[in-house]
Amino acid sequence: MQVSFTLEQVVCTVCAATAFVILYMHLRAPKGLPPGISGPLCLLEIPRERIWLKMLEVNRKYGDIFSGHFFGYTIIAIGSAKIAEDLLEKRSANYSDRPRSVMSGELSGWGKIMLLSNYNDWFRQHRKWVAQEIGGYVTAQKWHNLIEYETRRYLRCVLNDPERTQAHVRKNLTSIILRITYGYKTVDGDDPLVDLAHLANSQLSLTTLPGAYYVDIFPFLKYIPSWLPGAGFKRKSKRYAAVLRDLVEIPFEWAKSQLAAGAALPSFAIRLLNKPNLTEDYEDSIKWASATLYQGGADTANSVAYAFYLAMTLYPRVMKKAQAELDAVIGTKKLPTFADRPSLPYLEALLTELLRWHTPGPVTIRCTPTDDTYGGYFIPAGSYVFVNIWGILHDERTYTDPFEFIPERFVGEKPEADPRNACFGLGRRRCPGYFLGEPSVWLMCAQALAVFDISKHIENGVEITPKVDLVGETICHQAPFKCSIKPRSAEAKALIEEEFPCNDGHIGETGK
Repeated sequence: MQVSFTLEQVVCTVCAATAFVILYMHLRAPKGLPPGISGPLCLLEIPRERIWLKMLEVNRKYGDIFSGHFFGYTIIAIGSAKIAEDLLEKRSANYSDRPRSVMSGELSGWGKIMLLSNYNDWFRQHRKWVAQEIGGYVTAQKWHNLIEYETRRYLRCVLNDPERTQAHVRKNLTSIILRITYGYKTVDGDDPLVDLAHLANSQLSLTTLPGAYYVDIFPFLKYIPSWLPGAGFKRKSKRYAAVLRDLVEIPFEWAKSQLAAGAALPSFAIRLLNKPNLTEDYEDSIKWASATLYQGGADTANSVAYAFYLAMTLYPRVMKKAQAELDAVIGTKKLPTFADRPSLPYLEALLTELLRWHTPGPVTIRCTPTDDTYGGYFIPAGSYVFVNIWGILHDERTYTDPFEFIPERFVGEKPEADPRNACFGLGRRRCPGYFLGEPSVWLMCAQALAVFDISKHIENGVEITPKVDLVGETICHQAPFKCSIKPRSAEAKALIEEEFPCNDGHIGETGK
């Protein structure tokens, strides 16, 4: 006997089955979870922007460890430094994986960079390679001359066109990482690889926002045709994947062509490509490890560096105090260098406060491969663990007046907690570029303070006070703002215009 079904019956059956599965998963919410909410209501609680503010809200309401459970997913939100350290540092073996990312990792293609990779052999190999290049202050010292050269180049750009300071900051730090990664020297003016990194990172930030795309909650949606209504995410991911391919392929192929022509400068990619008997898989791994360096070095450090100008605009007292220290220790006839860093404690405190006050990665996300318990609460395998880095670094229980920029909190006999561990990530996923990015930002701040006065912009006779405004999602920047940047003196202007020899520790060339 042949049985036939109408389209309406099929649709109703599918909907009923789906509802049953959802209800079944909801009823099976694990017992013993931390305080929180469960069920479809959780979907309404997922913010479309500034997730760190929503996390702060739920942690204040439910406690420093919060849980949400819906559609079979368990969310754990952590809002204290102690819990974050206890789990991500002391139990790092269970808190080093990333959650599955369908929109970003699979459809847009970002799954092979270290940022989204699970803690596996691929990740460990890439981290080992990066550590060999810049994995410690001593290791990264070979690039100090390069950093000084690019910083001088940057000062000249700010002097000539102060209204494009954000673009100059981005180019400075991206130029450093491009040279280290591929041996590529950026051209004067706008450089295509600098612009490419900025575009790709902007797209990466959008695709990794938790809850922004339903395909990350319901992965089966990745298989629907891109022409269907509601499948705009698939068309968008194709555009993003094309940009990512350029980010990965263009500089790598350029480096290979330089190597073949015998013109390659020493770099991360060239060092690895010089190994004998490279297999196709091994070369692919080198290519993605290089892309990780390029992508990471082109974003978070420049986010912090641009926020420096906002801090100096809003807190002129801090700027003047740092300049007084520089003048007393260095004088006004030369620019500060890395050799001067130990002699400048207030400037060190200023950088430390900058790392606390501005958080380029406000939330870090992990996924637990095995069950765990903490404080009597159950954390099941497969939980998505969110740590509010921004919230931790603005916690009034740890920092006095946390929304104010106060370098003095890090000097004296009882300094407040150093933010470096939290702001650069925790545990085994701590930022691998820390030993390069942190000194690069320090030198930029030191030399900018030595030669520039930074103040509020005046428009039609009215002083404009910029607002602290983080834009972006998983990778954030201060929103563009106007400020006045002028040389401190004719002597300072002459220092900026001096030529500086570039010797990156490997070659004796002179920068032009």
